[in-house]
Amino acid sequence: MDLGMLSSFADPHARHALLVHLPIVFGLLGIVPCLVFAATGFKSKAARVVCIVWFLVASAGAGVAAFSGEEAEEGVEHAGLTAVEEEALEAHEELGEGGWMWPLIPVVLLGVTFVPKKQVRIGAGSLAVIASVGVAVWMAQTARLGGKLVYVYGLGVPERGAAVDGVLPSRGQSSGYEEDDDDDDD
Repeated sequence: MDLGMLSSFADPHARHALLVHLPIVFGLLGIVPCLVFAATGFKSKAARVVCIVWFLVASAGAGVAAFSGEEAEEGVEHAGLTAVEEEALEAHEELGEGGWMWPLIPVVLLGVTFVPKKQVRIGAGSLAVIASVGVAVWMAQTARLGGKLVYVYGLGVPERGAAVDGVLPSRGQSSGYEEDDDDDDD
Protein backbone atom coordinates (compact mmCIF):
# COMPACT_ATOMS: atom_id res chain seq x y z
CA MET A 1 0.00 0.00 0.00
CA ASP A 2 1.36 3.43 -0.98
CA LEU A 3 1.41 5.72 2.04
CA GLY A 4 3.03 8.58 0.08
CA MET A 5 0.20 11.05 0.62
CA LEU A 6 -0.17 10.15 4.29
CA SER A 7 3.56 10.56 4.82
CA SER A 8 3.22 14.07 3.38
CA PHE A 9 1.47 15.06 6.59
CA ALA A 10 4.78 14.66 8.43
CA ASP A 11 6.26 17.64 6.56
CA PRO A 12 4.74 20.98 7.70
CA HIS A 13 5.07 22.54 4.24
CA ALA A 14 3.42 19.60 2.45
CA ARG A 15 0.73 19.43 5.14
CA HIS A 16 -0.09 23.13 4.66
CA ALA A 17 -0.17 22.67 0.88
CA LEU A 18 -2.61 19.78 1.24
CA LEU A 19 -4.88 21.51 3.76
CA VAL A 20 -5.28 24.90 2.08
CA HIS A 21 -7.23 23.58 -0.88
CA LEU A 22 -10.48 22.83 0.98
CA PRO A 23 -11.00 26.41 2.19
CA ILE A 24 -9.84 27.75 -1.18
CA VAL A 25 -12.58 25.80 -2.97
CA PHE A 26 -15.29 26.55 -0.42
CA GLY A 27 -14.27 30.19 -0.05
CA LEU A 28 -14.08 30.91 -3.77
CA LEU A 29 -17.21 29.02 -4.75
CA GLY A 30 -19.41 30.09 -1.83
CA ILE A 31 -21.11 32.61 -4.07
CA VAL A 32 -22.76 29.75 -6.02
CA PRO A 33 -25.00 28.37 -3.25
CA CYS A 34 -25.73 31.95 -2.14
CA LEU A 35 -26.96 32.82 -5.62
CA VAL A 36 -29.10 29.66 -5.66
CA PHE A 37 -30.57 30.74 -2.32
CA ALA A 38 -31.16 34.23 -3.71
CA ALA A 39 -32.98 32.72 -6.71
CA THR A 40 -35.51 31.25 -4.28
CA GLY A 41 -36.19 34.71 -2.86
CA PHE A 42 -34.21 33.65 0.23
CA LYS A 43 -37.11 31.30 1.12
CA SER A 44 -35.67 27.80 0.63
CA LYS A 45 -34.75 26.25 3.97
CA ALA A 46 -32.63 23.59 2.25
CA ALA A 47 -30.64 26.20 0.29
CA ARG A 48 -30.23 28.28 3.45
CA VAL A 49 -28.84 25.31 5.39
CA VAL A 50 -26.52 24.36 2.51
CA CYS A 51 -25.14 27.92 2.48
CA ILE A 52 -24.62 27.99 6.23
CA VAL A 53 -22.88 24.59 6.28
CA TRP A 54 -20.84 25.61 3.20
CA PHE A 55 -19.37 28.65 4.94
CA LEU A 56 -18.89 26.79 8.23
CA VAL A 57 -16.78 24.24 6.32
CA ALA A 58 -14.85 27.12 4.70
CA SER A 59 -14.26 28.66 8.13
CA ALA A 60 -13.12 25.40 9.74
CA GLY A 61 -10.87 24.64 6.77
CA ALA A 62 -9.34 28.11 6.90
CA GLY A 63 -8.65 27.68 10.61
CA VAL A 64 -6.92 24.35 10.08
CA ALA A 65 -4.96 25.78 7.14
CA ALA A 66 -3.87 28.79 9.21
CA PHE A 67 -2.67 26.52 12.02
CA SER A 68 -0.71 24.38 9.56
CA GLY A 69 0.69 27.56 8.00
CA GLU A 70 2.10 28.62 11.36
CA GLU A 71 3.98 25.33 11.57
CA ALA A 72 5.23 25.66 7.99
CA GLU A 73 6.35 29.25 8.61
CA GLU A 74 8.66 28.19 11.43
CA GLY A 75 10.82 26.21 9.00
CA VAL A 76 10.86 28.96 6.38
CA GLU A 77 11.83 31.73 8.80
CA HIS A 78 15.10 29.94 9.57
CA ALA A 79 16.03 29.84 5.89
CA GLY A 80 17.51 33.35 5.78
CA LEU A 81 14.77 35.21 3.92
CA THR A 82 15.37 38.32 1.85
CA ALA A 83 13.41 41.46 2.72
CA VAL A 84 11.07 40.90 -0.25
CA GLU A 85 10.43 37.29 0.75
CA GLU A 86 9.83 38.33 4.36
CA GLU A 87 7.34 40.98 3.21
CA ALA A 88 5.48 38.48 1.01
CA LEU A 89 5.38 35.92 3.83
CA GLU A 90 4.08 38.54 6.27
CA ALA A 91 1.32 39.64 3.85
CA HIS A 92 0.20 36.03 3.33
CA GLU A 93 0.30 35.37 7.07
CA GLU A 94 -1.75 38.47 7.90
CA LEU A 95 -4.52 37.44 5.53
CA GLY A 96 -4.43 33.81 6.60
CA GLU A 97 -4.36 34.21 10.39
CA GLY A 98 -7.83 35.66 10.77
CA GLY A 99 -9.17 34.05 7.64
CA TRP A 100 -11.36 31.62 9.51
CA MET A 101 -13.49 34.59 10.63
CA TRP A 102 -14.38 35.91 7.16
CA PRO A 103 -16.70 33.01 6.20
CA LEU A 104 -18.57 33.52 9.47
CA ILE A 105 -19.90 36.87 8.22
CA PRO A 106 -22.17 35.23 5.62
CA VAL A 107 -23.05 32.54 8.20
CA VAL A 108 -24.41 35.18 10.59
CA LEU A 109 -26.24 37.00 7.81
CA LEU A 110 -27.69 33.74 6.51
CA GLY A 111 -28.81 32.96 10.05
CA VAL A 112 -30.75 36.23 10.09
CA THR A 113 -32.71 35.00 7.05
CA PHE A 114 -34.53 32.63 9.42
CA VAL A 115 -36.46 35.69 10.63
CA PRO A 116 -39.90 35.35 9.02
CA LYS A 117 -40.22 39.02 8.01
CA LYS A 118 -39.75 39.36 4.25
CA GLN A 119 -37.76 42.62 4.38
CA VAL A 120 -35.34 41.24 6.99
CA ARG A 121 -34.93 37.98 5.07
CA ILE A 122 -34.24 39.73 1.75
CA GLY A 123 -31.98 42.37 3.30
CA ALA A 124 -29.87 39.84 5.24
CA GLY A 125 -29.79 37.45 2.28
CA SER A 126 -28.64 40.20 -0.08
CA LEU A 127 -25.90 41.19 2.36
CA ALA A 128 -24.90 37.51 2.63
CA VAL A 129 -24.45 37.38 -1.15
CA ILE A 130 -22.25 40.48 -0.99
CA ALA A 131 -20.33 38.98 1.95
CA SER A 132 -19.78 35.76 -0.03
CA VAL A 133 -18.11 37.85 -2.75
CA GLY A 134 -15.93 39.40 -0.04
CA VAL A 135 -14.96 35.93 1.19
CA ALA A 136 -14.04 34.92 -2.38
CA VAL A 137 -11.88 38.03 -2.81
CA TRP A 138 -10.16 37.45 0.53
CA MET A 139 -9.55 33.79 -0.33
CA ALA A 140 -8.24 34.59 -3.81
CA GLN A 141 -5.80 37.17 -2.44
CA THR A 142 -4.57 34.86 0.32
CA ALA A 143 -4.12 32.00 -2.16
CA ARG A 144 -2.37 34.27 -4.68
CA LEU A 145 0.14 35.37 -2.06
CA GLY A 146 0.69 31.77 -0.94
CA GLY A 147 1.26 30.72 -4.53
CA LYS A 148 3.73 33.56 -4.96
CA LEU A 149 5.70 32.30 -1.95
CA VAL A 150 5.97 28.85 -3.48
CA TYR A 151 6.18 29.48 -7.22
CA VAL A 152 8.06 32.79 -7.32
CA TYR A 153 10.28 32.57 -4.25
CA GLY A 154 10.50 28.77 -3.93
CA LEU A 155 9.70 28.83 -0.21
CA GLY A 156 8.43 25.70 1.50
CA VAL A 157 9.41 23.28 -1.25
CA PRO A 158 12.15 20.67 -1.09
CA GLU A 159 15.33 21.49 -2.98
CA ARG A 160 15.68 19.83 -6.33
CA GLY A 161 17.21 16.41 -5.82
CA ALA A 162 16.22 16.28 -2.13
CA ALA A 163 14.92 13.07 -0.60
CA VAL A 164 11.15 12.68 -0.88
CA ASP A 165 9.52 10.07 1.35
CA GLY A 166 13.01 8.92 2.33
CA VAL A 167 14.05 8.17 -1.26
CA LEU A 168 16.86 10.06 -2.95
CA PRO A 169 16.57 10.33 -6.74
CA SER A 170 19.59 9.07 -8.61
CA ARG A 171 20.88 10.14 -11.98
CA GLY A 172 19.18 8.25 -14.76
CA GLN A 173 16.49 6.91 -12.44
CA SER A 174 13.17 6.59 -14.22
CA SER A 175 10.33 8.61 -12.78
CA GLY A 176 7.77 6.72 -14.82
CA TYR A 177 6.62 9.95 -16.48
CA GLU A 178 8.96 10.16 -19.44
CA GLU A 179 7.45 11.08 -22.78
CA ASP A 180 7.52 8.59 -25.63
CA ASP A 181 9.58 10.32 -28.26
CA ASP A 182 9.38 7.83 -31.11
CA ASP A 183 6.62 7.17 -33.59
CA ASP A 184 5.64 3.66 -32.52
CA ASP A 185 2.64 2.80 -30.34
CA ASP A 186 4.51 2.02 -27.12
